[in-house]
Parts: sequence; C-alpha cells; structure tokens
Amino acid sequence: MNESLPVPRQLLDFVDGYHSFLVVGHKEPDGDCLGSQLALGSLLERCGKKVLLANPGPFDRQETAAWEQRFISSLDENGAAGLEAVIVVDCSSADRIGEIAGPISGLPLAVIDHHTSGERFGDIHYILPEIPATTMLIHALFRALELEPTPEEAQLLFFGLATDTGFFRFLSPGQHLAYTVAAELTRAGASPREADRLISTGRSLESRLLLARLLQRVEQLRDGEFLLTFQTLADEREFGKRRDSDALYRLLLAVEGVRVIAVVKEKENGCAVSFRALDDTDVGQLATRFGGGGHRKAAGAFQGEKLHLFLPRLRSALLELG
Repeated sequence: MNESLPVPRQLLDFVDGYHSFLVVGHKEPDGDCLGSQLALGSLLERCGKKVLLANPGPFDRQETAAWEQRFISSLDENGAAGLEAVIVVDCSSADRIGEIAGPISGLPLAVIDHHTSGERFGDIHYILPEIPATTMLIHALFRALELEPTPEEAQLLFFGLATDTGFFRFLSPGQHLAYTVAAELTRAGASPREADRLISTGRSLESRLLLARLLQRVEQLRDGEFLLTFQTLADEREFGKRRDSDALYRLLLAVEGVRVIAVVKEKENGCAVSFRALDDTDVGQLATRFGGGGHRKAAGAFQGEKLHLFLPRLRSALLELG
C-alpha cells in the first residue's frame, strides 16, 4: 500500500512502555467502537500485553449484542489497581465512557479517535477527524507495529469500517484511503459479505414493528427539512431493547427534501438524541448544545430531562438551524 496513516511516535512509545492496558469504548457502542476495541485488544495481546476490555453499554444494537460478554461494564478502585495504562477508542470526551472515567483517573491515558467535539482529555492523542472510522486508525497501528491482522482481526476492523461509512456510502471526496484499507483487510481475510450479514440481517419482527411505530410518529419541521421522532420507555417494554437505528436513519434520510433528522430515545434517567445530516449542516455542533458531540454528519447527546420537557427544546434548536 503506497498510502498509509502516520502513527504518532508518542503512541508507539506508550504501547511499548506499559504491560497491562484497559481498552475502553463509549456508551451504546456501535460497530466501529467494538471493532476498534476488540481488534486493539487482540493486537496488544499479540505484543505480550495484558488486556482488559471495558464498555459501559448498553449493547442494544443487534450487531453488537453477541460481544457483550467480552466486556466489563464498570470498574472499581480495586479493579483498576492492577492496570498500568488506559487506551480509549472512538471517544474523545470523558463523559462518553460513563462511570469508568472515575476509577481510571490518574492513570496514563491515550485516546484513539476520529471525533473532535467534546472536551479533550488524556495524555496522548491520535485523533484524525478527516478519517471516517476509528478502525482505520487501529489498522494503521497494526502497520506501524509491523503486524499483519489475523483473519479474525481483519474481520473486526472491516466491520467497524463498514459500520461508520455505511458500507462506503457516507464517504466524502478525499476519503479514498478507506477503500485502500478495505482492500488490505479483505486480503488479510475479512469478508465483506459477513460484515453485511452482521450489519443488515438477523433482526426480529419486533424491531420492524418498532420501526413502524417510530415512522408513524415522525414530525415534519420547516416543510419537511427537519424530521423528528422519538421512542418511549413504553415502546421498549412492548417491543424489547434490540433496536435498528441505522435502518430508521436510512428510511428518514431518503425522504425528499430532508436535511437533518433527529431521533430521541427516552431512558429512565433522561433522553438520548441522535442526529444525522444530508447537507452541510454541522450536527456535531448542534449536539454540543445538548452536552454531546460527534461528526458534522452524525452526532448524539444525552440530557437528564423528561421526554415531554426535552422535545420542545429540541424542536426549537432544530428550527434555529440555518
């Protein structure tokens, strides 16, 4: 491969300088987060390191549920005692790793990510916002350490890459390196067919019925430029926790004239909102208004507020967009 991503010398020294690592990902992990965590954990173990994987969950996405048992969801001071260093992936703000942030405070910490919003934390930063998936950065670390991914590692990396690029549909001009990395991973044993099966199939009838419910609730704002819908706790009790947000996003973004969509999920302690944009609207900046962040095209946030109070504020924020 003629073109590759540079890896900071400080990160390579960080990996070399410690023997036990906690690898942490963000709340409500997606394929890019889990693919990055699992592949990085495997890479570190191949380098002779001791590795513990942590993610606060929940693992509500069908495609990530099978890996839930590989992760611890919390960590106390005793659990952190044997750890020397922490690597946080696919997450550039401490609030996105939940209560895990407390026990690891004070430990040497590196961040590998492609998000820029949120308050930066950690000691070492490998953050490239122009890269469409964190798994591409993990792949670059493999190359920097002169290790070829095993077929299993390649599959995890391809899964994350396919997730965050929408199987390459979301790529912008200049992001051609994603195709080069995909070629490298398929040569190493990754199966695009298997990644598509994992991402697109195996859904329950209940998840389809939930999609129908959320589509029926869609509100059109500013003549349909902005679409808003929400899921309640009662919906979760009726249809179960497994969700298929990506299918909902695809359906809503396919509506003629739409610019931005917002999907709210009611939780016991507040509301989570996900934004997606088709045009140049920076929904990452919009998410920061609600304490969250993300990319220009995809972002999210959480507010500890009741649904009936949060929805009017969200409508107002959408209507204030240019």
